[in-house]
Amino acid sequence: MRRPALAVVCTALALSLTALPDAGAAAPQTPARAATANTAVQQIAAAARPDQNTAGVGDWSVRALDDGRYEVSWTSPDPLPLNSDRPTIVGGDDLLVNATTLAADGRTVSAVVAAAQAPEPDDLDVVLSGDRLDEAGDDLTAGAPSTQRPASPPRTTPLDAPDPGKAGPYATTTSDYDLPGVKLPGMKEPIEMVGHVVEPAASAQTGPRPLVLFLHGRHGSCYDPNNPDAYTDVWPCRGRFKEVPSQLGYDYIQKVLASQGYATVSIRVNGINAQDYRLDDGGADARAQIVRKHLDHWTTLAAGHQVDLDRVVLVGHSRGGEGVDHASAEIPLSAPYRIAGQVLLAPTDFANHSAPYIPTATVLPYCDGDVSDIQGQRFTDTNRDVAADDNSLKSSVLVMGANHNYFNTEWTPGTAVAPAFDDWGGKATEPCGRRTPERLTKAEQRDVGKAYVAGAVKLFTGDDAYLPLFDGTATTVPSVGDADVRTHAIGGGRDIRRPGVDATLTAATGGALASMCSGRATYRARSDKLCGNGFQAIVPHWPYVGEATTTRKFFQMSWSKAGAVGGLALKKSLDLSADRLELRTIVDPAGPVDLSVRLTDGSGAQVTIDPVGGQRLAPLLNAGYATKLWAQSLIVDATGATGIDLADIRSIELIGRSAKGRIWVADAAAAPATLADVPTTRAPQINLGSLRVEEGDPPGSQPVTRTAEIPFTVTGEITRPARFGVLVASARGAGAKQRLTVDLAPGQTSGTIPVSYEADRVFDQPLPQMVTAWPIRRIATDAYLGRLNVIDDDPMPTVKVEATRSVREGKAIRVTLRYSAALGYDAYVNLGITRGPRPYLRGNDVGKRWLKRVGASKGCQKLPLVKCGVGDYAMMKAGRKVVRFTIPTRADRRREGVERVTFRYDPGLTRKARGKVTVAVRDR
Repeated sequence: MRRPALAVVCTALALSLTALPDAGAAAPQTPARAATANTAVQQIAAAARPDQNTAGVGDWSVRALDDGRYEVSWTSPDPLPLNSDRPTIVGGDDLLVNATTLAADGRTVSAVVAAAQAPEPDDLDVVLSGDRLDEAGDDLTAGAPSTQRPASPPRTTPLDAPDPGKAGPYATTTSDYDLPGVKLPGMKEPIEMVGHVVEPAASAQTGPRPLVLFLHGRHGSCYDPNNPDAYTDVWPCRGRFKEVPSQLGYDYIQKVLASQGYATVSIRVNGINAQDYRLDDGGADARAQIVRKHLDHWTTLAAGHQVDLDRVVLVGHSRGGEGVDHASAEIPLSAPYRIAGQVLLAPTDFANHSAPYIPTATVLPYCDGDVSDIQGQRFTDTNRDVAADDNSLKSSVLVMGANHNYFNTEWTPGTAVAPAFDDWGGKATEPCGRRTPERLTKAEQRDVGKAYVAGAVKLFTGDDAYLPLFDGTATTVPSVGDADVRTHAIGGGRDIRRPGVDATLTAATGGALASMCSGRATYRARSDKLCGNGFQAIVPHWPYVGEATTTRKFFQMSWSKAGAVGGLALKKSLDLSADRLELRTIVDPAGPVDLSVRLTDGSGAQVTIDPVGGQRLAPLLNAGYATKLWAQSLIVDATGATGIDLADIRSIELIGRSAKGRIWVADAAAAPATLADVPTTRAPQINLGSLRVEEGDPPGSQPVTRTAEIPFTVTGEITRPARFGVLVASARGAGAKQRLTVDLAPGQTSGTIPVSYEADRVFDQPLPQMVTAWPIRRIATDAYLGRLNVIDDDPMPTVKVEATRSVREGKAIRVTLRYSAALGYDAYVNLGITRGPRPYLRGNDVGKRWLKRVGASKGCQKLPLVKCGVGDYAMMKAGRKVVRFTIPTRADRRREGVERVTFRYDPGLTRKARGKVTVAVRDR
């Protein structure tokens, strides 16, 4: 396959580079740091913050593939940590970035982008846990004012129900089971089947007990008991290494639930954590399969443990949250168990997925230093638009001062037997730092975990008294103390109005600037039409430009004097005669706002009401990258208002009472006081497939464009028209449409997605073409990533190496590689230095400028070159056949005899094409 001869390379260190790999290939490595992610023993301090970085971090490479398509890659100088978030390449609004893959070396991340011209490395970022790894410093604390503190929590009222965080009346018992391991696709080693059970004592008269299953997230798999700072992800654990008992980390919640009459089991998936780098989806589906295997096992235990498998609640932490969400969507109604709801603790959501018809409470720790973008917010937002008849509650629970790890005692220093750390990496005295009064202690965070997990379990198994903990009401319980916990919700019977869909703009008055903005974000200011235009903050409601997901409209309003008015004109009237009004509202971090709400009915009659709790709505925190723009619940109780028909509300307007301000509104809803019944149904699911095709020769000498069809299948039954979105990594030309929508007809069970590629007569090393899908309407996604592998059938060129086998001091060593035929891609050719015949040429025998260019340290001049860890590389552009290297030598007056240097060359073809050549350097 032919690719234009164009590449952009930005290199901070002189690395030995080869042609860039796909996710399953061996990636380029610095000779001195040849560690792989699945074999390295890492220090926990490095894992806590992947980048305590300095200027010139890592290496960017951009190379052309075919028309309008570029492969961008960044290599870290060190292995990336084993945590829950995944490194993601992001770019500007003129780029479409496909799924980011991590190579087997654990350091190289790559993605394919579509653009009119080659993207500049300065316009790209690699983001992990909220930090741009390719930029110096720590974004989590960049620009964070030391005196800025979170806003005061809203006034709360006690919950009118027993405290769910307190132990119940039943005695409990604990047991464990260990079943034969399970082999899963894509992983070499079986996954363990271990469960930690806590349940009411056999004599406890609880009646049928719902089952609560816990699934931990991605953490170290094996640790060394003799070294508290070391772990490895070699699997199975070997030698002195023991398994990290992550499944024991929720025992404190399990005991509370068991004392209240629930059976619980916490399962272990270290085998997935150690091998999920092999899987495109990060292991989400593998975790879902293991959940189902354990539930299958519980069908054999249920009768003896008084378990009611029609009321199963899944609790997933971190990547375990995404895993249980996939399980909830996959488990059919015909299964011998029924998912009644799920609780997601600090979850990932790489798929932009949400399980329709499954009640969900998503707990978001504000000070999460791992999944720091609190992407779990997507489980709420995504579900809003997927199925109009889905009445399942989707609640977001924001816990101020909580971090990622402390929900699991085995990930918490002081209680864990294996390495553990505080994942928030900022300074101790800055916002979210461990020495600030607003930061929750380990015990305080566990108290919140107990209360909200148990409260959600009670709610999802039939007790509506616990709804105020999750629906935006400012409610608290004694067990959480003074912890600041805020919530908002969709679903649950809400009648919702969406800006730009169900509502347009009213006429803005009083100096208000009101508009509909596109719910996208950029790191750099680009367009005022984007809601998140250049914010140096976490914006969980707004995916970054280029992400594969749906774009939603938000109402935005700003003003510079009191009395400004703007709002939403509703296409269909809203009934507030019995329900309260909820506005999910984001406040600009620049400062608090004072607001009133004006309602207008069909006759033009109006009423102005202050929100519940008062006019003031403050930002959560303004502290650089520790800032999060999250939608708070602005609640209006209009019941009792006179002179207006509350059953016929036609517009909702916000009045700015403060002198200035800016806000965004995600949606408006009429919310009932009790939950609506959830339809007994499950959404059909899309499963993308993979395809291998032979390239084939074109009829003439010029390349031709061909199209392959990536297959997809549908699990479940489509009864009404459905739609999903697709981002295709390959297309005919830069102007071709990359974002596609696929419409599905009732009864449809399969289909294909077109992906183009070029066939030619030159040797190539093609990258997989990735296809990413996300749900839009009446559909869910299971296998959301597809792949096209085009098998190149052109002969590999041979390589002839020419070298000056003997030179005198002061002359240049020249090495030339001649290819028998041109390549169809830009090849990065290595010339490394390796062991060979002695005595060795030393660093002070070659030119100083050359040493500096290849990144040698100052001490290298006194060492043999083979010990300096240096090498040279060159880029050979597509269509060329020759690449040359020149290494100058220095003349001195010392008689040293013959010194030798052995070069290891890699022409960027295959391992078989690699070789060595030795050059002798003689005195003058």
